[in-house]
Amino acid sequence: MCDTLVALGETTRGGVTLFAKNSDREPDEVQNVEVVPAGDHEPGSLVRCTCLSIPQAEHTFRVLLCRPFHMFGAEMGVNEHGVVIGNEALFTREKPAKTGLTGMDLLRLALERSESARRALGTIIGLLETHGQGGNCGYRAPFFYMNGFLIADTREAYVLETVHSWWAWKRIDSSWSISNIISLEDDFDDCSPGLVDNAVKKGWCRSAKDFNFRKCYTGRLITAGAASRARERCSRELLQRGGRNPLTTIDFMQFLRHHGDREDFRPHRHGGTLCMHAADPFIRRNQTVGSLVAGIGESGIRCYVTGASNPCLSSFFPVFGEGTGMPTDYVSGGAAYDERSWWWKSERLHRRALRCWPAALAEMERLRGPLEEEMALTLEGAVPLNEETMDGYFERASGIVEQWGARLEKMHESRTGFCYRHYWNRYDKRNGIKGSAAAG
Repeated sequence: MCDTLVALGETTRGGVTLFAKNSDREPDEVQNVEVVPAGDHEPGSLVRCTCLSIPQAEHTFRVLLCRPFHMFGAEMGVNEHGVVIGNEALFTREKPAKTGLTGMDLLRLALERSESARRALGTIIGLLETHGQGGNCGYRAPFFYMNGFLIADTREAYVLETVHSWWAWKRIDSSWSISNIISLEDDFDDCSPGLVDNAVKKGWCRSAKDFNFRKCYTGRLITAGAASRARERCSRELLQRGGRNPLTTIDFMQFLRHHGDREDFRPHRHGGTLCMHAADPFIRRNQTVGSLVAGIGESGIRCYVTGASNPCLSSFFPVFGEGTGMPTDYVSGGAAYDERSWWWKSERLHRRALRCWPAALAEMERLRGPLEEEMALTLEGAVPLNEETMDGYFERASGIVEQWGARLEKMHESRTGFCYRHYWNRYDKRNGIKGSAAAG
């Protein structure tokens, strides 16, 4: 499950396009952040995607990817031209195919091949119609679904939603969000004929004039279980703040940390929030494992990531400056726990924080607030993101994690219940993380 938001310049400070996404996947599924350099490829060469090999483009652009460690494709990313894309699982009345290009494959391929949001829209549609979509998108548990995309650059944004090789898209006026539910109804700008014909044929609508994408195709059971409507409503309400005050990078970071309006929010009790916390193997089995906020303007690209799960318990840091990649000390992770990995190092502390809630949350908010405010103010001014600046902010984010970890050791543990404690202890034992994540 995921939530993706975009706001165009008319509603933002400085007239930039703001984009944010939380990637919600299985606990323990490391999501690395990486920069793939631009490349030239031999005519006729192939690129191996998750399930298929397809013809490679002669030139691919430099891209920033937030990518599950075991997959080719990415959950979200940005390219050197300022094109930013996030994809979402869609649960429909149609059965997903066992093989094809995954939504994450389509996202990466579009970023590598497209100079604009409009071109990326066409790239995904072309690949979809040529190769189809499908394949297992899960980690330990098989997971098959259709895909939706939010695509933007400094000038415009599009929502694209798909079923098999069929599609519909809409150009966004000011802001939009997607949350694992078909968001387009009869308001799309264009669609493939087969999308409507199939719905009429199966009796989901009486005629093309009667067609409503959301009503005809939404698979109600999983969509309801994922609290998709509630999350969509929440993200839309947050974006409406741009009608009163210009939206900022910090606003978008806070949107991704949103736990709803409950003052008594507790991760073991409450779900259906933009910042998603896993709690059981049945309904609440996904959590946010990576977060991205991007500001795309005429003066340049600013990208901020957590590189870790649970943005509420993480600090953002900048990446992908012009001519720079990732911070020098950033280390990727894999299937097994590795203390050197930024994701795993953060994850160990996050699981400890779950048994010290809400004190752990309040302490992280206190520590990271000044850093993020200064970072956004500085980088969105005249200061370029060179390697020295990027490494400096990552070092400070690392210092915050170290301070926070030391203070967690001294915090009083709250009670969360046997089932929640057992749920997280199973993950800890599987990966060798010492200590359970929830008190009795």
